[in-house]
Amino acid sequence: MSKIVLITGASSGIGLAIAEYLAQKGYIVYGGSRSAPSNKLFHTLELDVTSDESVQIGIKNIIETEGRIDVLINNAGIGSAGAVEKSSIEDIKKSFEVNTFGVVRLCQAVLPHMRKHGHGVIINISTLGSAIGLPFRAFYSASKGAMSLITESLRLEVEGFGIQACTIHPGEVRTNIAQHRVISTSINDETYGKVLKKAFDALNASVDHGRDPAFFGPFVEKIINTKRVKRSYQIGTFDELLGVRLKSLLPYYLYERILRYYFKSE
Repeated sequence: MSKIVLITGASSGIGLAIAEYLAQKGYIVYGGSRSAPSNKLFHTLELDVTSDESVQIGIKNIIETEGRIDVLINNAGIGSAGAVEKSSIEDIKKSFEVNTFGVVRLCQAVLPHMRKHGHGVIINISTLGSAIGLPFRAFYSASKGAMSLITESLRLEVEGFGIQACTIHPGEVRTNIAQHRVISTSINDETYGKVLKKAFDALNASVDHGRDPAFFGPFVEKIINTKRVKRSYQIGTFDELLGVRLKSLLPYYLYERILRYYFKSE
């Protein structure tokens, strides 16, 4: 019997790659997004993770059609960049509304159905940056970091119902995230503009040379079918993974010097 998979943010990037791969492998896939462009490989539905009503309607439609949801992949996310001092509260809320509260909305809507059937897998897509306070990406890192910790709590709460939860922490991936990034500080800002432009250039270059989204389809399928899902999965280049691990090994002043150099914020 084919597993029923719901993935958010399925109109492009990682979400689209996972949705198409799983559909070709015989899964019944529902790809949710605000734009919901049609796709011949999987079912598409309009789903805005920032709206309680949209989430409830989307889940209701799937349950009425399929009777269950076996796998939830929370992939929808939004990038943000700017100095802490110059970021509006409204912009900060956007990061948390999508990256944190959106994940909670989907989990709360799907869990009763997974509990009813006594099984389920929840996979939340975070970032390696959730473990580091990156310059000019404070609220992206914070919103993803909050989601990662929520997932750690969630997996302990629901394992008794036969439900497993985990977080995937990728490094940079070649997606269009830069096109939709919330920019809270202008590169013409008199206080941070000069260094911010260097940081943006470094960030965009790393995305352009990031991992192919096609990697994530087979990777996610392995998680779905494993008997014991790990708490988290870190995916990145040697340098990206080393950068995360050095945080706990190096004196803070050396580690921060590396970050300043890498993000051109010196």
